[in-house]
Amino acid sequence: MRDELIWFAAYTGCLSSLVIFFAFGGITPLRAGTAWIGGQAQSAAVFFVQSITAVEIQNAYHSVQVSVPVTATRNTSKTTSDSTKKVKILIVPGHQPSSGGTVFGGVNERDVAYDIADALAGLLSQNPHYDVMVSRSRTEWNPLLQNYFDAHMPEIEAFTQSQKAQMQRHLADGSILPAEDQVYHDTAPSQAAYQLYGINKWTSDNKYDITLHLHINDDSKHRSGVAGEYSGFAVYVPDHQYSNAAASYAIGEALAARLNVYHATSTLPKEDVGVVEDQELIAIGSNNSASDAALLIEYGYIYEPQFQESSIRPVAVADYAYQTYLGLQDFFKDPVTSTFGSISFPYDWTKVTGKTKEKGPGVYALQEALHYLGYYPPKGKSFSDCPVSGVARACTRASIKEYQSARGLPATGVIGPETSADLFYDTAKPSTPSVTLK
Repeated sequence: MRDELIWFAAYTGCLSSLVIFFAFGGITPLRAGTAWIGGQAQSAAVFFVQSITAVEIQNAYHSVQVSVPVTATRNTSKTTSDSTKKVKILIVPGHQPSSGGTVFGGVNERDVAYDIADALAGLLSQNPHYDVMVSRSRTEWNPLLQNYFDAHMPEIEAFTQSQKAQMQRHLADGSILPAEDQVYHDTAPSQAAYQLYGINKWTSDNKYDITLHLHINDDSKHRSGVAGEYSGFAVYVPDHQYSNAAASYAIGEALAARLNVYHATSTLPKEDVGVVEDQELIAIGSNNSASDAALLIEYGYIYEPQFQESSIRPVAVADYAYQTYLGLQDFFKDPVTSTFGSISFPYDWTKVTGKTKEKGPGVYALQEALHYLGYYPPKGKSFSDCPVSGVARACTRASIKEYQSARGLPATGVIGPETSADLFYDTAKPSTPSVTLK
């Protein structure tokens, strides 16, 4: 009897959305939509049954049989796989092509997000265990998704209404608890919401394993042209009651751990835990609408120097992508070993001084190298006080002094010939290629 009541409640909750179909071609879409909604309603009894597990994704990764030609290098493009099953990853740079996202100092979040996505896709594509797709370019959706949005509007709308109706019923009967005290997020415009729900349905239909939504954060309280007070990264994962929650959280922990090697977690209250559960973000499965592991990464705040300074931004983008890749490899228990965890060094230390207000990729590399060696941030400070920003300030000078004192050098706080020679020696450990094959 309970199953019949669940079916009836879900079906009646979906029925109101059928009118949508008349606007998109008449009776043929109506019939298809009715059949689809009937199937959705029948599945209401398993609305919150676990849809994917961390072990399933890890097993898929390790099931790929890799063959490497004898003459090939470990990083070769000739590497092939004799298995058709790979880990399917969709990378979604935040916001729509050519619109949406925050802007500060002339820097668009959507462009930075795309640059990170493109770099990450390049790394993942070298690994034969992955089947990778990026959802959009700077100017247009991937044709596969655009065609899906155009051709399947009735189904996407019906799917959205069905998920919302079932969610409201479960909230009403107490079988799921509403999340309290969540981080505030701007409401997605209707077109963007439709496309995000469409992505959730598309990844489910196409049996994707992981979806990564990449964003740059903003402090909505900051005045125009004035930086906000918060900084640092956060990784959002679905509410623990959702079907894809456990796998998403496991991946989120691995990503956050890697990002935290060189970057502070967000200083925004409730984001400062690093991995943040959320019940309302569509990207990661609002209304239990995502069946794969879905995560949303906020790499930092748009007004932070590593995003604002044009000379620093490319190395920061590459570094964030690399650290995300390393986090995935950690999750899959196939870590990239003997690496600094950064692409910014080894570096030619004769090209950087660390003098106050110096900025650029050399300072970014210096800050990460000093952190790797245990001297940045300086004693008594944290990454929140002294971020890896690519801009030399008091923290950088103090860290150089600590390093120099530990090496028995004059503590000038500036990189001179003796200090650069020691840095060359201390950061000369070989870093492996960006892909480890097994």
